[in-house]
Amino acid sequence: MEMRAIVKAAARPGVALQRLPVPEPGPEEVLVRVKAAAVCGTDLHIAHWNAWAQGAGIRLPLVMGHEFSGEVVGIGSRVRALTPGDYVAGETHIPCGECYQCRNGLQHICKNLKLFGVHRDGCFAEYATIPALCAYKVPAAIPPRVAAMLEPLGTSLRAVLELDVSGGSVVVIGCGPIGLFAVASAKALGASRIIGLDVREERLALAKRLGCDITLNPRRPETADQILEATDGVGADAIVEASGNAAALEGAFAYLRKGDPVALSALGAPGRAGPYWSMRGRAYPRCADRGARLAGGVGGCQAMRGYPTCHFRS
Repeated sequence: MEMRAIVKAAARPGVALQRLPVPEPGPEEVLVRVKAAAVCGTDLHIAHWNAWAQGAGIRLPLVMGHEFSGEVVGIGSRVRALTPGDYVAGETHIPCGECYQCRNGLQHICKNLKLFGVHRDGCFAEYATIPALCAYKVPAAIPPRVAAMLEPLGTSLRAVLELDVSGGSVVVIGCGPIGLFAVASAKALGASRIIGLDVREERLALAKRLGCDITLNPRRPETADQILEATDGVGADAIVEASGNAAALEGAFAYLRKGDPVALSALGAPGRAGPYWSMRGRAYPRCADRGARLAGGVGGCQAMRGYPTCHFRS
């Protein structure tokens, strides 16, 4: 039996639509008939085969994609928690289950962590296999196109949960999908004031619809002063950096209240003012100077099950 799949076949820009055999699930895996899949920025990095993709440990050819929902149609011999017919959403992070982190409840930062759709074939296909522990049951009332977005939503939700924004002010830098999910999460978790930053007016309009009280263009020189004015001169209680832009992260310390946290939730775009990991020599001293705390944005569907997120403290 064959299926159609979108494949990264060669180490150069571009992808291919191919016909491949339907995969067989391993003993601890499930076979899922994919109902919906979403395109992540990571998929674009792989498709363009940029510097990040070239250094990500990807073995080609690769079936791309990692955000999806579907129906379980086959199970491995050791799978007990799922049965054919179950409606599930996929989790990207695949832990080894054996390292120190996995044995101490830190599966999301597993020493040997693999990523679905990056280090093994993903979901841009009619069928996909995934470890059973990475397939989460979804209520039937949630449409497949929404369930496919639970993985990126989990990333934003975990970042906002880590910041403890209830009753406080939060600035979301970058109102793309991850940033917009962060805005919605902050609103649901009781933030008193949400400020969204983006250079594109259409994204700021969406942020306003999702709950931003104030939207600003960070390219305007008065932005930092406006944020300070909106926060009684002391700065925001928390910041979610969802743009992946090094300059945006560095500039954020101008309007972060001393001692408060920043969540890093974006991958960054090599060659385009980022990725911000490359600016650690500038950001970390600023972080220490202001007593700030950096929280990584690992989330995914695990966020819905209460897994802790990673911390980097100055």
